[in-house]
Amino acid sequence: MNNDSPSSRGPEMCSEHLCGTLDRLGVPRESKWRGLILYMRSIKDYDFLDAHQKELIQRLVVSVLREKDFSEDKFKAVVRQNEHILHDPWRRKVSASLKETARLVVEMYQILGRRRGDVEDLEAATVQAVESGKELDEVLADIRKGFTEMVTVMERDVDVLQELSLTDPLTGIGNRRAFDQAATEAMTMAGRLREPLSLLMIDIDHFKLFNDEHGHRIGDQALASVGSLLKGFAEDSDKEKGVAITPTRYGGEEFAVILSGVTKEHAGDMAEIIREKVGRYNFVIRDLSGQVITAGIKIKVSIGVAELLQDCGMAAELAHLVEAADRALYQAKNQGRNRVCLYDPAWVMDGGGRKAGQ
Repeated sequence: MNNDSPSSRGPEMCSEHLCGTLDRLGVPRESKWRGLILYMRSIKDYDFLDAHQKELIQRLVVSVLREKDFSEDKFKAVVRQNEHILHDPWRRKVSASLKETARLVVEMYQILGRRRGDVEDLEAATVQAVESGKELDEVLADIRKGFTEMVTVMERDVDVLQELSLTDPLTGIGNRRAFDQAATEAMTMAGRLREPLSLLMIDIDHFKLFNDEHGHRIGDQALASVGSLLKGFAEDSDKEKGVAITPTRYGGEEFAVILSGVTKEHAGDMAEIIREKVGRYNFVIRDLSGQVITAGIKIKVSIGVAELLQDCGMAAELAHLVEAADRALYQAKNQGRNRVCLYDPAWVMDGGGRKAGQ
C-alpha cells in the first residue's frame, strides 16, 4: 500500500484513548493494520456509502478484532473484502444497466427490421408516383403523404423505445432510470411549491431464502406481484385521494415509491397499508403451462420512510433522500423485519431508530 493510503496515515490519527483500546485488543503498534482499522471505522461518516455498506464494513472490523489474526495473508483478505463491499453496488448497477441495454438493443433491431420493409414500400410508392403520369402537384402530394405517414410511424417508435427505456420488463412499473427521472422532477416541483415530498424504500424480507426454496422463476413471479400491488395502490390513491404516487423497481428485490405532497407521517401510514397488503396477498406458484402448483405462499416486506425537507436539511439532494429512506429501511430490518420505520435525524447523533407510530 502506498504512503498516501488511509492505512499508512491512520496511526497518526489515532487518539490516545483509541490507541489504548487497540493495544488491549492486540493490534500491533506501528503497523498497517492500525491504519486499515481506523480507516474502516471512519466509513460511517462517508456520504457516498449506503447504510448497508457501512454496516457490513463495521461487522468486518469487529470480526478482525475478534479473530486477532494480524498476518499478512489476513490483511490482504480483509482489504479484498472491504473493496468488495465498496464496489458491489456499482457492479450490480453496471450489470443491471448492461442487461437493460441489451434488451433495448434487441427491441430497437426488431423495430428497425420492421421499418426496413416500410422504407422499401415507401421507395416503391415514390417510384410509382413519379412514373404514374400524374400532374406534378399530384405526384408531390402522393410523395409527401408517404413521407408524412413514415414520420408518424417513426415518432411512435420513438415513444415506444422511450417507454421501454423507463419500464422494468418484469414488474411493469418504472425502472431505476424512471425513478431517477421522476424523483428529480418531483423534487424540483416540491421545492418550487414548498410542498412535502416523501420516499419509501421497500425490500422483500428474506428474498434470497425465498429464491433458494422456490427457484428464481418463482422469485420473479413474487417480484411481479409486488410490482402489481404497488401499481394498483398508486392508481387507487390517485383516483380516490388525488395523491400522486410513483412506484418503481429500484433494483433486485428493492422498490422505491415517490409520494408527492405527502408528509413523512402520512407516508408512514401509507407504507403500513402497503406492508399489510403485501402480507395478506396469497402468492400462487404456477408451472410453465400455467397450472397452479402451490397456493397460499406469503411474503413480507420492510419499509423505510423519509421526507425531503425534514430529513435532508439544506442538502436537499436526491442522494441524501435515498440515503435517509435506505437507512430507515435497514433500521426496520434490524428491528426484526416486516415493519415500517420512519427516518429520524437523531440517528446521525446516537445511531438509534424508531418504528412508525412510536
